[in-house]
Amino acid sequence: MAQKKPTKNPLESFLDTQFWLGLKMGVNYTQAFPNTRNTGFSPVNYSADSLQKNYDDFALPGAQMGLEMNFYHRGFSASFQPVYKRSRYKYNNLLEWRGESSGNRFETRYDVEQRLDVIELPLMIKYDIIQSGKIRPFVMVGGFHSLIASAQKDVKITQVDYSSGNPLQSSGGTTTLGVKDAFKSFSGISGGVGVNLDYWNIRTVFEVNYKRSLTSATQPNVQQNELASFGEINDEVFLRDISVSLGFVFPFRFIDQQFKAY
Repeated sequence: MAQKKPTKNPLESFLDTQFWLGLKMGVNYTQAFPNTRNTGFSPVNYSADSLQKNYDDFALPGAQMGLEMNFYHRGFSASFQPVYKRSRYKYNNLLEWRGESSGNRFETRYDVEQRLDVIELPLMIKYDIIQSGKIRPFVMVGGFHSLIASAQKDVKITQVDYSSGNPLQSSGGTTTLGVKDAFKSFSGISGGVGVNLDYWNIRTVFEVNYKRSLTSATQPNVQQNELASFGEINDEVFLRDISVSLGFVFPFRFIDQQFKAY
């Protein structure tokens, strides 16, 4: 007697090769990594190291929203994920003036929040660790290119006067500046992990991604007139990013009625 070959689950056959299209959104945290330090001042009798900016790593949340277009075939996916993304990072700079006497001292601290809006164009290759069932974890690797949409800098100035013997702190005001010309498009590499959850005709995608720029995001030696008084020039900055996103995608091919109960 001939043994009948077991038939494949029709849903599994349906998912062997598939296009997915949907929306994704999430949050991100950015680290600005200075490769070359710049300042608008030229020290005469002290080290330029004292003028370096102090960066806070992964301190401010940003956000992103966009599309996911995914072609899947037998465990591997090519995923194009264009998003509009806002990254935020902050740094501070402390400038000090000293006179001949120890009490003749004045400090100015600049706390800066940099907001950077980009159109990010990532292309990722995903591999499903488990290729069947409703829950499918995966790993991914790829690259991205980011186009600058806008850039804004918020500067808070705090002054401390020591001439009276006791520190006297006062506000030097705040200012907001558009600084798009100080930035340029940049590219980098990306990698991460995630999980797909299939139910009904919807796939929910949860991802954790790490991005690292390989080119600088800042223009060299661009100084704005409003910031010239305290020597504010961007360092040559490379951006590193950790993002968490949630997406909802739908199969692009026609879905038969029998799959809706899955």
